Amino acid sequence: MVKWLYISLFVLSVFTLILLGFGVLLNDNEKKHITYNQQLEQNENQQKNIPNTAIVATAPLVHAKSLSTIKHSINLSIITNNLTCVSDEQCVVVKAKFTDLTCDIAVNTIGAAQLLKAKKDQTKIEKCPAFFQVNNAQCINNSCSLEASN
Repeated sequence: MVKWLYISLFVLSVFTLILLGFGVLLNDNEKKHITYNQQLEQNENQQKNIPNTAIVATAPLVHAKSLSTIKHSINLSIITNNLTCVSDEQCVVVKAKFTDLTCDIAVNTIGAAQLLKAKKDQTKIEKCPAFFQVNNAQCINNSCSLEASN
C-alpha cells in the first residue's frame, strides 16, 4: 500500500512539474507576443505617417505650403495614399493635372485608376519634378518613384 502511495506522489509531482514548465513557457511566449504586437503597432503608425509626407520626400512634385494643402487637394491626397508597391509592375507613370501645371508622377495602379476618375483639382503646386524625360516608374523601398534620364 505504501508502495502505491509513493508511486502516486511521484507521478503527481512529475505531472505538477510538467504543468509548471508549460506555465513558464506560456508566460514567456505571452511577453514576447506582447512586445512583438507593440513593435508591429509602432511600425504601422510610422507607415501611416509616411504617406502624409512621402510625396514631399519622394518626388519634389509637391512643394505644397503645408500638409493641410495635401489633404484638401483631390489629386495630392490620391497620390499620397497610393505610393506603396511591392514590385515594379505595380507602378505606373500618370499625368496629374493641377490648376497651374500637369506633372508626370509615379503611383501604383490603384492610384492611377483613381486619378483618372477624380474630379478636376483646383490646387496650385507651382513646380513639377525636374525630369527632362521620364522613362518609367519603379518600386524603390516599397514606394513608387520615377526613373528618369537627364
